[in-house]
Amino acid sequence: MCDKKAIVLLVEDEKEVLNVSARILARHGYDVRTAENCSEALIKIRRTVPDLLVLDIMLPDGNGYCICKVFRSMSSNPVIFLSGKSEITDKVKGLEIGADYYLTKPYNPSELLAVADMLMKRHMQMTMKNDKFAPIIKGPLVLDLEKSKALLNGKDVFLTTKEFTLLLLLVRNENNVLSAHEIYEMVWGLSAPNDTNTVRFHITNIRKKIQAGEEHDYNIVSVYAKGYMFVSN
Repeated sequence: MCDKKAIVLLVEDEKEVLNVSARILARHGYDVRTAENCSEALIKIRRTVPDLLVLDIMLPDGNGYCICKVFRSMSSNPVIFLSGKSEITDKVKGLEIGADYYLTKPYNPSELLAVADMLMKRHMQMTMKNDKFAPIIKGPLVLDLEKSKALLNGKDVFLTTKEFTLLLLLVRNENNVLSAHEIYEMVWGLSAPNDTNTVRFHITNIRKKIQAGEEHDYNIVSVYAKGYMFVSN
């Protein structure tokens, strides 16, 4: 696991089950928090949203379904239901409310660990995928990474592939100067020639298309004898 431990909130009113499950999860690198009823669980969820929620259904002051509904209004992080109720209707209800997995008691703690690891890995992969393609927004300018398009006030400005790659490079290095040679090597993937007219030509076209430095709070500026930099307010 990464340096920052994933937080697991384990909600269970059977102390023995709670302690055994908490121990095995903690032993394998999770930051385990516990609660023995609905009220305590909701307080802890609102204080710190866990990376993984493990819920018993039958609790002294309510049920796990209610907790899951509240949690789902706050987060898409994984939820595991633990229950002695094995009827298919109970499982379906839990999944419909937003659970990712359903373990029927009695269960082996190693099975809980395996499911927790599987769900956390899958969730992290999905999060990374979503982050990778999340649009970059600079005022009215939006870079759609999935479609490799730049939109200004919602309209495509029709950047070429090289122009989009160059603009994205500058935006991702906002407030840092990149030399024309660095830009050429990173965008074209070739050793930079002594002549930097190619980079200058492309940046001129980009500035016109995205209306940089006009009424918008962003610009691509030339830094004398150093290179180019994307800036925004």
